[in-house]
Amino acid sequence: MPVSPTAVAPSPCPPESGRLQRVRGAVRLSVHRIGGASALAGLYQSGSGKCLLPRCRDGRVEAVLLNTAGGLTGGDQLTIQLDVGPGGRLIASSQAAERIYRSTGDDASISSRLTLAAGARLDWLAQETIAFEGARLRRSLHVDMAPDATLLAVEPLVLGRTAMGETVRSGRVSDQWRVRRGGRLVFADALRLESPIDRLLATPASAGGARAMATVLLVSPDAEERLDEVRSTLASATDAPDRADSDRTEAAASAWNGLLCVRLLSHDSTALRRRLCHLLTVIRGEPLPRVWAL
Repeated sequence: MPVSPTAVAPSPCPPESGRLQRVRGAVRLSVHRIGGASALAGLYQSGSGKCLLPRCRDGRVEAVLLNTAGGLTGGDQLTIQLDVGPGGRLIASSQAAERIYRSTGDDASISSRLTLAAGARLDWLAQETIAFEGARLRRSLHVDMAPDATLLAVEPLVLGRTAMGETVRSGRVSDQWRVRRGGRLVFADALRLESPIDRLLATPASAGGARAMATVLLVSPDAEERLDEVRSTLASATDAPDRADSDRTEAAASAWNGLLCVRLLSHDSTALRRRLCHLLTVIRGEPLPRVWAL
């Protein structure tokens, strides 16, 4: 007797977990000094975190960090760790502006840790972080350095693109800086913005309507001696007779206990960038890495 085929019910599709694939990127770079020049001691990179080493010159290592994901959103994580050995020299910059997109709830995280041994120098020259409407960002910079080491650090933050008519109203931005020299905390800075961000930035006590900002920090044995030079540089740019109204950027500098700190606020990110490029060139005594000119 013929046997009829057995009907098999299709297996149900697995339920959606509701979790989206997230970006994970990490870069760990270490530099040491051999003879009279700095050299790469170790490099680890994973996920979307990559590091390019375009050249070594004048006894220094230059590194360009990038996130191949093209930006970050809620739940994404990017971690960077840079270690400079005794007497080493490292110039580290980002390949382009980092973009933080709208989040469905979780924070995007950017965590940077810098370690400088005795006599080391590190120029941490991150380009802009741009936060869009609805973005949630948790950014931190932790530094441990020897008493005679030198650190120059900058991390600009831009809230929306002025040229595109963007206004950031909702979202969350948390930015934390901690610098320890000889094991002692010498600089602590914190910024936190939550909805309504545009109204918070509009008050005179906060940003006076500015949407682009940056902190420049120099930690070195001679940092306080550079204060007059930096203030003169800021004043010369402010007093330039041919400066357009859109280029108005407020800036101020102060120095204490071997630290020099500059704050900049601007209504226009391009104006802020111009001021930063000029100021950093004066502080460094040489041009910025080529990626800043692209």
